[in-house]
Parts: sequence; C-alpha cells; structure tokens
Amino acid sequence: MSSNVTILIQSLLFCAAGMIAAGAAKADNFNHPQKIYSQKNVEHTKYPNGGIVSKALIERAKLGQPEEGYTVELTKGVWALVGHHWGYTALIEGDTSLIVYDTGDDIEEGQEIIELAKKVSDKPIRTIIYSHAHYVWGAKAFADAAGGDITVIGHPLLNKNLLESAGLGSAIPELSPVLMARTFEQFSVLLPKSGDDAQAPTPLAKTKGFVPVNKEVKDGEKLTIDGVEMVFYTQYESDTTDQLIVHLPKKKTVLNNFLWPSIPNFYTLRGSEYRDPTSWAGGVKLMRDLKPEFLINTHTFPIIGAENVQKTLNAYFDQTMYLYDQTIRGILLGKTPDELKYWVQMPNDLTTMPNNQVTYGELAYYPPYIYQYALGWFDREAEKLNPIAPAEQAKKIVAGFGGVDAVKAELRKTLDNSEFAWSAELGGYLVKAVPDDREARGLLGAALRQMGYNAEATIPRSWYLTRALAVEGKINVPVLVMGDASSVTGSAPATFVNQYRVRLDPKVSYGKNQMLAVTLTGTKSPTMGLHVRSGVAEFVPDTTKYPHEADVTIKMSMEAWGGYYVGDITLDELLDRDDVTTNDISKVKTFFSMFDQVHPSKTTLVPPSTMKE
Repeated sequence: MSSNVTILIQSLLFCAAGMIAAGAAKADNFNHPQKIYSQKNVEHTKYPNGGIVSKALIERAKLGQPEEGYTVELTKGVWALVGHHWGYTALIEGDTSLIVYDTGDDIEEGQEIIELAKKVSDKPIRTIIYSHAHYVWGAKAFADAAGGDITVIGHPLLNKNLLESAGLGSAIPELSPVLMARTFEQFSVLLPKSGDDAQAPTPLAKTKGFVPVNKEVKDGEKLTIDGVEMVFYTQYESDTTDQLIVHLPKKKTVLNNFLWPSIPNFYTLRGSEYRDPTSWAGGVKLMRDLKPEFLINTHTFPIIGAENVQKTLNAYFDQTMYLYDQTIRGILLGKTPDELKYWVQMPNDLTTMPNNQVTYGELAYYPPYIYQYALGWFDREAEKLNPIAPAEQAKKIVAGFGGVDAVKAELRKTLDNSEFAWSAELGGYLVKAVPDDREARGLLGAALRQMGYNAEATIPRSWYLTRALAVEGKINVPVLVMGDASSVTGSAPATFVNQYRVRLDPKVSYGKNQMLAVTLTGTKSPTMGLHVRSGVAEFVPDTTKYPHEADVTIKMSMEAWGGYYVGDITLDELLDRDDVTTNDISKVKTFFSMFDQVHPSKTTLVPPSTMKE
C-alpha cells in the first residue's frame, strides 16, 4: 500500500471518528419525533368535539395559526383575512373595486368572505386571483355577486389540474378517484364527529363553485389591475404545479402559498405528483429576494416587517434545504429509505422557529419519498427483490414467535410498555396471518389508536385512527371515490374515453379482438374507439385513421357518458337512455361487460371476473 493511500485512509478514519464523537456530543441538538410512538406518559388534550390529541400538537399549532379568525389591514388598501377558514384570504383595494386572493373551500365560504369584505370597503369585488388549485371552490359566490362580470387570474395549468384531478395533483389522472378516497383518510372525513376518536378540524367542502381562469399569467408578467400594479410569478411549485406568487411593488407586499405554519408537506399520504423541495425552496428564496415588508400567506399569520420577513423566510428555506441536502447526503452514504426515516433529523435551532413546526405531515415521510423519486423502490438490499407474499411472510413471522397466542401475549406486553410502534407492526403481521381473529384486530386497533393520540401532526393522527376503526370493523374505508359527472362533461371528450381503458378485466377479455366506436354527440370530437385485444384496450383518437374497422358502435351524449363513467347510472340504465343509440345493444353490452363496473356505493370497482353468472 502506498504511503499516500495510507495517509488518506488514516485521514478519513480520523475525520470519521471526529464526526462520530461530535455527533455523540451533540445528539440532543436534533429533534427525534419518532420517540412519541414508543414513549410513556405523552400528555394529551382534547379538541372541542372531544377528540383526543397530543397537547404538543395543539401548542405548536398556535405558533403559526390563530385560534380565532381576524382581519387586519397590513398597509393601506391591503387586508389579510386570517384564520376565518382553512385557507386564508387577502383583499386588495383598487380604484373602483376590490381584488380577492383565493375564494375559500366552497360557495358558503365565498359568501362569508364577501360579507367580511363589506366591513372594510363598500367597493365590489371584480377580480379573483387564485394562489393555486386548492382554494378555488368559493369563486361562484363572487361571480354571482358580480353578475358574471369578473376577471379570474391564475396559473396556466390551473384549469387543466382542476378538471383532471380536482386539484389533488394526481401524477396519473386515472388514479384520481383513489387520491380522493385517500384524501378522506388524510382529512379525518371517516372519523366520528364526536368522542375520543373524533375528527380534527378539516376543510370539509360544502357546495363547490369553481369558476375557470379567464386570464392566465406568465412568469414575471406585470399587470395593472384597477390601478394596482402587480407582478406574477409562476416558475416555482409548492404543493401543486399551479402556484401563483403575487408581488405588489408599491405596497411592498407579497402574497403566496409557499410559507406554511409547518414544515412543507413534501409527501402527502394521499399520494400526488412529486413535490420538489428545491422548487419549494426556490419560491421561498424568490420571495425573500423581493424584500417585502408584508407577507400574506394562505395558511399562516401574515409576517409584518422586513426584518421579520427575512428571518422567517431564511429559516424556512434552511429547513427545506437541510431536509433535501441531508437526504441526498444520506443516500450518498448508503442509507436505505427505511434508514433515512431515522437518520435525517432536524436541528433544534430550526424546529423552534414558529413556521417550522411538524404539525401537519411528519418529517419521516419525506426522505424515503425523495429516495424513491430519485432511485425507485429498490434499496440495493437484494433480499428484498423477491420476498415471499405478505400473507405468507406474516404467517411465518407469527409462527416464529411461537404462534398466534404467543404473539397476542407479546402484543399485550408491548402495549402495556407503551411500545406502540412495535405493537402496531407486530399487530399488522398478526392480522394478515389470521384476518378473521377479532381479538387480533382489537389489539392492532389499540396500538394504532394510541399512535393516533400521540401523533404531533394532524395527518398521521387521522390515518392511525381511521385504520384503527377499520380493523375493528367499525367503519369501511373506500378504495376510491368517484367524482361528479361534471368532471367528465367539463373535460375534453377524449379524456375519459381514454382513461376508461384501464378498467379492462384481462380474465374476461382474454382472447377477444373487438373494437367499439364511440361517438359523443354534441361535441366536435371525431368518433373515437376502444380496441380490445385480449388483455389490452387501445384508445383510438379517430377511428377514420385506424386500420381496424369497428365491430360495435355507440352514440351518446356527454351527460350519458359522464353519468355512466362515475357510476351515477348503471350499464343497463345507460343503454336504456333516449340519448344513447347502438348498432347492436346486446353486443355493446357484452363489450362494456369486459370492463370493471362502478359499485353502487361509488367507492370501489367490481371486476366482471368476480361477478356470479
């Protein structure tokens, strides 16, 4: 071995030893939130509806969100409407009218915002600006109040995102119904309204009233709206791909959805498009570099004073990039996704900042998500390439513990010791091994429930409690939730004919070679097709340009197609409608019967291969 190599190795070992010593000496400088799931005497409190919740969650939430709503004029003609609803709103006074930034979760909230606006100005609201696709549903209230004469400003992608996935950010549009079902779990929709397991405060929309963007803006575009100079920024993304930052130069104000009251929710458990921490940080840096004196945010207090703005945004930027950079560093050091959950811990000097709290999603979700986005699911541990099936794995683990009764005894002991994380994992194996054992399900439910009570963020609380109630047989969790027929009728005709292909049942369609021609009457779309070849349904945008001639044909209105697609009407009801015609109703029914049908509950699909004759 050469002397240079020896010196290099010695230097590396010295550095490594120094880092280990330094890390050990400063271990308390880092936050380890996973401890709460294996910790005795976690202090709880209750929501007003009786729901048990970690006291730490409630106390930390107060650092970034008010307990009661209020309205404040930050600078002349600019008001922040804070805490009245889940999404916060801003009002900007123009020469003859008001401009509103975000419209609430539903028409009812929109009407409430209109009433709040009347308290600060008697000018009518003539312009809407959407921060992003999540707070657009109250817009109809403003459009109705303006007699339809209203300008709606937004990101160029916003209308498309609303139609494809209702703003949920589905990476694959066909999976939007699954995201909607998982959204129910994320936002406590399936939890009871009162009692120990009751819902956390949640944005449960009432009557939706979206008004499409009619004035798209580009990155850096400058406009004067009713005498108010504005600059729009569209380059960066936070929790959607249609974010719109608005700068009011003369007002020294920035409006945004990048600064939250908690660490950014880079991975949402409902599943969505990849949320790039570097893009989120880029938006924060952009705002910081604009040097505003007032920062209006969709979910947290307005930040007042140039120095406070800089301090807050620097800490938020640092938190975001720390998470990202240390995740990348961990991958470079050979950490697996599971190891990264525990290896990336936030420094206490960042977690103490008011907007850097872990009260919505949990830090542990994000490093594995970044890993998977970059490298996929495989962590280089070859033994994981082809493991035995989960049910078989569970049976072997249970047997290795000494059988069902031994596992139950271990579960009772770990529950008594407050080892809830391990109790839940062990209970999961047990329920997979003996799914009909009520006692096993009860033990798993007990572990999950305690994890929900201990959770210091609202999203995991909801998932833990929902799963607890489900395994106990007290609620049914939907696999998917179909949207309204309006999502189909409001989209391009080809969109959902194409998406229908993924419902083909290969067991029923095996060996078939048939093409259905679909004409949607009242549209300008050409006749489309679905060509079934054994287990594949190819979407044909224009049958006149396709070599295979249609075997069966159907003509129907968009209303009929939309109703059938989302399950409002059955296949028999579709084919019985006056606005539906076919060349052979029996053959068309046979063709559609090769595809999964929407269950009457609209919460699952029914494969035809599972249906009894």
